[in-house]
Amino acid sequence: MAKSRFWFQAHWLVGITAGVVLAVMGFTGAMMSFQDQILDALNGDARQVEVKGERLAMPVLLTQAQAEADRIGGRVRLVSVPPQGDGAIRVLFLAGDDEVIRYLNPYTGDWHSGGATGEHFFELLEEIHRGFITDRLAGDSVGRRIFDASAILLVGLVLTGLYLRWPRRFTNWRNWFVIETRLRGRGFLYSMHAVIGTYVLPLLLVSALTGLYFAYEWYGDMLEKLTGVQPVVEAELKSKELVAPDVTQVWNSVETVTAGHALGKIVIRLPKAGDEPLRVQYVDVGAPLTDVNTIKIDPSDSQVLSHQRYEDKQAGGKLLSSMLAIHKGSYFGLVGTVLLMLSSLALPLFVITGWMMYLDRRRVEERARKRQAASAAAA
Repeated sequence: MAKSRFWFQAHWLVGITAGVVLAVMGFTGAMMSFQDQILDALNGDARQVEVKGERLAMPVLLTQAQAEADRIGGRVRLVSVPPQGDGAIRVLFLAGDDEVIRYLNPYTGDWHSGGATGEHFFELLEEIHRGFITDRLAGDSVGRRIFDASAILLVGLVLTGLYLRWPRRFTNWRNWFVIETRLRGRGFLYSMHAVIGTYVLPLLLVSALTGLYFAYEWYGDMLEKLTGVQPVVEAELKSKELVAPDVTQVWNSVETVTAGHALGKIVIRLPKAGDEPLRVQYVDVGAPLTDVNTIKIDPSDSQVLSHQRYEDKQAGGKLLSSMLAIHKGSYFGLVGTVLLMLSSLALPLFVITGWMMYLDRRRVEERARKRQAASAAAA
C-alpha cells in the first residue's frame, strides 16, 4: 500500500508539472503529423512544373542556385530534388539570420514565385516541439534541456500509470478498455484518463523512446551498441575553413559512387560551418522514402569521405536510420501516422484530466479539514 501511494504521488506530481511541457510537445507533434500534405495543399500549383523533356543537369541547377544566392546576398544551405518528375526543386538559402526558400523549375531553370506558404509556421512548431524556441527568444538552450528531460519523464509516467491502474482481476477486459460513463465527477475523469491511457500506452512509449534518440547522444550510442551498429570510418576533412564547393566536381563524385543506381529523391545539404562535410542523401527509384543512403563529401576538394548504402546495413542499422520516420509514425504508413498523431493529442487530455482530478481532490480534502476543525471547535 505504501509503495502504491509513493508511485501515485510521483505520478501526479510529474503529471501536473512536466505534464504541461509534454502537452505542448504532444500538441505540436500532432500538428506536424501531416506537414508535407498540408504544405502541398496550401501552395497549390506553385510546387508543380510542366514536364518538358529531361531535367537540366544537376551542376547546372546547383550553379543556378548559387547565382540566386549571390543575388540575395546569402548562400545555399539545402537543395531538395523531389522524386516526382513534375515537382519543383526546393532551395533553402541562408541570408544573415534569415532563411529564404525558393522553388526552381528543373526543366527551364526559372524561379517560381510562392511555394513556401506555411513553411515558417511549421519551422516554428518544430522549434517549440523540441524546445529550440528558447534559443531564438533568449539565446540559451534551457528550454531544449527541459523538453529533452521531459521525454524521459514521459516513459516514467507511462510505466507508473500502468502500475497504478493494474486491476485486481487482470482478465476483466472492461476495466481495461471501457470508459465507465455511469460515473460522475472524479470517478468518470479517472476512468477516461486510465482507459485512454491503456489504448495509447504503447504508442506513447514509441514516441518517447524514439524521441530520446534525437535528444541525447549517449542514448543513441547505447542503441547503436545494442543493435550492433559499427561506427562509420570516413576520411578526415582536409580543411576546416568554410569554402564554397565546386558543384560540378561534387556531382561528378556523386555520380561515380552511385553508378548503376537510378536516383529518386535527392537532398544536398551544404555545410554550415567549416568542420562539417557536404552531405548528399538520396533514395533509389522505387524504394520507400525511409530507405535513405548518405554520401559525405569534403567540400574543399570534392572527395568522398564515406558512402552509406541503406541496403548494406544490418537490421539494427536500418532501424536506427529510420528513427525519425518511426517517431512520426510514417514508417508504418498512413495508419501509423494517424495513430501516433492521436496518441500525441492524448497528452494534453491527460494533463487536463489530471489537473481536474488533482483540484477536485484538493477541494474534497479542504472540505474534510474544515469539517474536522468545526467538530473540534464544537467539542
